[in-house]
Amino acid sequence: MPREVLAALALFVTSASAAPPQTLAVVEVNAPPMMQGLAQQIGQQVLSIARAQGMTVVPPEEIDSFLGAKKSLALKQCGGSAGCVAASLAELPVSRAVVGTLSRDETHYLVHLWLLSLTPPAVVTEVDRAILIASRRLQQDVAAAIPGLLRGQQEALGTLVVETAVPGAEVTLDGEPAGKTPVSRTLKPGKHEIHVESPGFYPVDRLVSVEPGATTRDTVRLVAIPGAGTAALALPPGAKPEPAQSGGFRVPVAGWVALGVGAGAAVAGTWLAIASHNTENDLQAGYNPARNTYQGSYSQAVSGQNQATWANVCFGIAGAGLVTWGILTWIASSAPAEPAAPHASVGMGPKGVSLAVSGSF
Repeated sequence: MPREVLAALALFVTSASAAPPQTLAVVEVNAPPMMQGLAQQIGQQVLSIARAQGMTVVPPEEIDSFLGAKKSLALKQCGGSAGCVAASLAELPVSRAVVGTLSRDETHYLVHLWLLSLTPPAVVTEVDRAILIASRRLQQDVAAAIPGLLRGQQEALGTLVVETAVPGAEVTLDGEPAGKTPVSRTLKPGKHEIHVESPGFYPVDRLVSVEPGATTRDTVRLVAIPGAGTAALALPPGAKPEPAQSGGFRVPVAGWVALGVGAGAAVAGTWLAIASHNTENDLQAGYNPARNTYQGSYSQAVSGQNQATWANVCFGIAGAGLVTWGILTWIASSAPAEPAAPHASVGMGPKGVSLAVSGSF
């Protein structure tokens, strides 16, 4: 063992005899190779907060130098076993130790820290957190939990209540089925992922923050899928849907077209009728009773007859347009009211931006 390490430990032993009993060994957090950087950051957080609380601290590098590589590895693998840690640190004048593990699953960082009493060996308190990777709150949540851990305080839990206007919606909490709304669960503080779904509605994914010692209520608004027939699902238990109501006086687009065509035909028919009448008057004015002849030309007579014929056709079209307008208006007014016009809403979730569209198309 290097002389510098022996000298440092001798100085520590000398000073520890006059120090308060709360001397603390901070063991390096055990983590996979790819997470060593995060584990070291957690260890530094423990050191900084312990020193800020006035504790005498033995940092991980001094423990590794004193024990050696093989014994240090065995110490980290003790986890929360107080007896194992106490046996490994028996030669150090410390009364307590902080040990921990860091790992992850598909969606969470899994952090477990223990404050252990070494004489006698016992677990004083612990912090066990599953912190969503997407929340990017690993350092913040761990830093918030360390002061209470070092003071030996049991971690306060929080309550999450998930509610929906649609009764009986299925809730998944942190990837595990949690039942149907309303759902109430006692959870560890921090961010939690909820997934809510119900037949006929778009599913909802979101993050909810649970505070220690408090109740968090989250009311999830479900958006109906157009045409999915969700009216009955949205009713409270025991309620009956109301019969469809008529939509009042309504004229469809086809009715307006028929009315327009009929009005145009009526105007054209009136003009042709007047023109035909004027032509007939002109011919009557040129009639010679003695010779039984008309002064007007043959073409004028033919033109007057054509105008009269087309006037009758236009009046027929006008009548048909008016009848069509009446029929279409009656049908539209007798039908149930149309659903709401299409609309869209945009939301954010742990998986990105989501778009919900509802209404009639």
